[in-house]
Amino acid sequence: MTTVALDQVLDPKTAKRLAEPRTDFLIEDEVTPGVFVQEHGPFSSYQRTLIHEPQADGQVRIVETTEFRLDIPVWRPMFTPLMRRGLIELDREPHRRRWWPEEVITTRTTTLLSVLAVLSVVAGYLGVVIGQTIAFAAKDFGANTSLQANTLAALRVGVVLSAILIRRADRIGRRPLLLGFALASILFTASGALSNDMLTLGITQALARGFDTGLLTLLTLAVTEEVPAGVRSLSIALMALATGFGGALVLAVLPTADISSGSWRIVFVASLAFLPVLWWVAKNLPETRRFDVASEHHSPGQINWRRFALLAVSSFCASLFLSPASQLQNTYLDAERGFSAAKISLFRVLISTPVGLVILAAGYFADRYGRKRIGSMGLALGTVMSLTSYYQSGATLWVSSLLSVWLLGASFTALRGYQTELFPTRARAKIGGMLDVIAVSGSALGLVIVGHLSVVWGSIGPALLMLLWAPLLVAFLVSTRYPETASRELEEFNPGDTALEAPHHE
Repeated sequence: MTTVALDQVLDPKTAKRLAEPRTDFLIEDEVTPGVFVQEHGPFSSYQRTLIHEPQADGQVRIVETTEFRLDIPVWRPMFTPLMRRGLIELDREPHRRRWWPEEVITTRTTTLLSVLAVLSVVAGYLGVVIGQTIAFAAKDFGANTSLQANTLAALRVGVVLSAILIRRADRIGRRPLLLGFALASILFTASGALSNDMLTLGITQALARGFDTGLLTLLTLAVTEEVPAGVRSLSIALMALATGFGGALVLAVLPTADISSGSWRIVFVASLAFLPVLWWVAKNLPETRRFDVASEHHSPGQINWRRFALLAVSSFCASLFLSPASQLQNTYLDAERGFSAAKISLFRVLISTPVGLVILAAGYFADRYGRKRIGSMGLALGTVMSLTSYYQSGATLWVSSLLSVWLLGASFTALRGYQTELFPTRARAKIGGMLDVIAVSGSALGLVIVGHLSVVWGSIGPALLMLLWAPLLVAFLVSTRYPETASRELEEFNPGDTALEAPHHE
C-alpha cells in the first residue's frame, strides 16, 4: 500500500469540494462521514480519510490521508509515483492528463492493458528474430542478398494461415487467439534453431512470423477496443514501446552470433524463455469489454468496404517500401558498410532507444490534436530519411537512421488504430487479418524487387529509390481521405455496435 497525505488550510469552498466524493481518477463511495472507498476505478485497494478543522479566521484545515494500491500488474512502479502526485492535487475535476485519461477506468481495463503490454514484449522479440539474424544465417548457409530477400519475402506466406484463424476472434473472443498465436509463434521461432538450410529456416519462420503478425494485430485490436476514446493513440504508443523493448532484447542476444558461424541459433532458442511468461499471461488476461457487449447484443458486424479499400491500398503501398527498408538494413550495414554483429547491435540500440519519448509524445498529441497531421507528416518525412540512410556512411548514416526511426515511429502510433476504429466489433479481427495479408503481400513484393535490383545494381539504396512513391502516396491519402478519429468513440463510426456504459453511481 502507498500512502499520501495532504495537510493544508484552505478556503471554505475548496474545503467543501474536497469533502465530496471524487469522480476524477475514480468514483468514490462515502461509507462513513469522512471515509471514502472506491466504487469504480483502477485500484485494487483504496481508502481516503478526510478531517475538517474550522479555523478562527473562517478558513478550514484539511487533513487528508489516502491509501491506495493500483491494480496494474508488472507496470505498477511506473504509475504509482504519478498517481501519488495526482491524488493530492486540489483540482478534483475530471480532466485529461499526459499520463492518465479523463474517463474513469476500472481494474478490468488496467489489468487487461498491463497484461497486453507484457504480451507485446513477447511479440516484439518474436517479430524481429529472423530479420536481425538472417544476415548471419545466410553467411552460414552461403546465401547471397537476393536469396535473403526472397526468404524474407516468402516468410509472409505464413500470415495467410493466421488471417484465416484470426476470424475466430470475432466469434470466440480475443483472449483465446491471443494466447494461441503467442504459443505457436514461440514454438515455431525456437524451431528455427534446428534449420540446416535457408529453406527449412524459411518454413519455420514463415509460420512463426505469421502467428506473430496475427498476435500484433489482435494486441492493437484489444487495446483500442478497451481504452477510453481520449487515449487510444497514447495506449498504442505504450504498446509500441513494450514491443520495441521486446525487439531490443533480441539485440542483447544478437552479439552471440559472432561466437561462431552457427551461434546465431542461440537467438532462436532464447524465445523459449517466454513460455513461463505466457503461462502468467493466461492466468491474468481478461476478455475485452466491447467483445462481451457485442456478443451479448449480437451486433451485426457490417463492414464499410470503401473504408476497407482505403486502408488496403495504404497497407500495401506502405509495406512495399518500408518492409525492405527495415528488413534489409542489417544486410546493408554488414555487406556495404562492414559492420560486425556487435556493431549492428550497438547501432540499433542507439538509434532506437530515444524513440520511446517520441512515440509517447506522438500518441499524446495524436489524441489531443488529431491523427492525420502527425501520421501523414511522420510517414512522408520518415520515408525520405529512411531512403537517405542507404546512401550514407559515418555520422550522417547514424543521424538519418535515427530521424527515420523517430518519424516512422510517430506515424505508426498515430495511424495504427484506424483498422480497429473504422470497423465494427464483430468484424475487427476479420478485417485485421485481411489487411495483414494485403500488407505482407506488399512487403513480399517489395523485398523481391529490392533484393533482385540490389544484386543487379550492387547496392540496396538505388533499389529502394524505385519504390519511394508508394509510402508518399499513403501520406497523401491520409491527409486527404482519412477521417479524423481522435477522441471519438468507436460507436460513432460503427452505429450498429452497442456503446459501453460508463462507470456511474448506483
